[in-house]
Amino acid sequence: MLSLLPFYLFLLIQTLRAAPLDNCARVDSCSACVNSTDGFGNSCQWCIAEHSCASEKAAKSANCTVDDWTLDDYNCPTDVSHVKYDENFMRNIVVPLIAATHSPNRSELTRSLGSCSQLNNKLDIINTYTTPCDKTKFTTCFAYSAYLKDRNAMVIVFRGTTSLSQFIDEGISFFFLPKVPFNVTKGVVDQYYLHAFYALWNQGMREDVQKFILEKRHVKLWFFGHSLGGGLASIASSYVAKTFKLHQSRTKLVTFGMPRIGDIDLAEAHDELVPDSWRIEHRKDPIPSLPPRTFPKDQNRGSFHHTTEIWYPDGMARGARFEIGTRPDTTVGRSVFPFNFDDHKTYFNVAIDDWWKNGCVA
Repeated sequence: MLSLLPFYLFLLIQTLRAAPLDNCARVDSCSACVNSTDGFGNSCQWCIAEHSCASEKAAKSANCTVDDWTLDDYNCPTDVSHVKYDENFMRNIVVPLIAATHSPNRSELTRSLGSCSQLNNKLDIINTYTTPCDKTKFTTCFAYSAYLKDRNAMVIVFRGTTSLSQFIDEGISFFFLPKVPFNVTKGVVDQYYLHAFYALWNQGMREDVQKFILEKRHVKLWFFGHSLGGGLASIASSYVAKTFKLHQSRTKLVTFGMPRIGDIDLAEAHDELVPDSWRIEHRKDPIPSLPPRTFPKDQNRGSFHHTTEIWYPDGMARGARFEIGTRPDTTVGRSVFPFNFDDHKTYFNVAIDDWWKNGCVA
């Protein structure tokens, strides 16, 4: 019997090693997987590519990249066959409204938007808001509000990043400063973005929103933005929806090339408040992949996107193919290498920074 002891010990060791894999491997759905543990109490995680479950401590399959794994029910795949994406609305309404944020003054803002037949006589500019983005006062943030008369919608549009120094400030905040609690919902948010939103909010935006909600019966509140502006629009939409207790049917968010601005809890809270949200992404635009979802290491506490992703993998000409994301966050590494920053600056074949010069008459 003693001579067989090494053999039995070997079998015991192999069984213990296999236990975490076996317990998770028996699970055959994402939701069940991420709510299960292996034999040692480690969380199970779901591989989207292989439709398989494995212990988070197990050796990773070569077929599963970092953006194929999920540890949270929120990021499990869903059926998107029912999702109705209105591309004409994005091209004809959202693009000029976002691109006009780069106008150098209110007069040029009004002129550029007035050149668009689809907006002419249907849009009233309410106000513009300009303020330093953070406490250093090195960079400036801008937004404007307008009323779409034919849609009974107040639109608040945020300008994106305008300089290298601003981009560096955002990067420092993303990678070196801890996120801070978002005081109206669960979750944490990037410091630079939250400070910039409140600075704009306190420049008269609060009073304008309050006035329209009180004076315009059932008015809708829409929030648009590109790049930095997309992140600010996301924060604003959640904040306004929660603060003013707006029904989900009254809010809309559209962003172009938006980075990750908060954690998974913030993303989930946003989806509950503003389900009519659209994150448009152009081909190899690197910004939606930043900061990386796995930074910090625990992806459940790291940076995370909310729904709904619309990705154009082959350019954004009319008729171009697009994909609707089956999960809130799918762009962990897809668009980083090889990245193309020109894809960030151009959406729907419009150079966002320069559009205001010619407007719709190009």
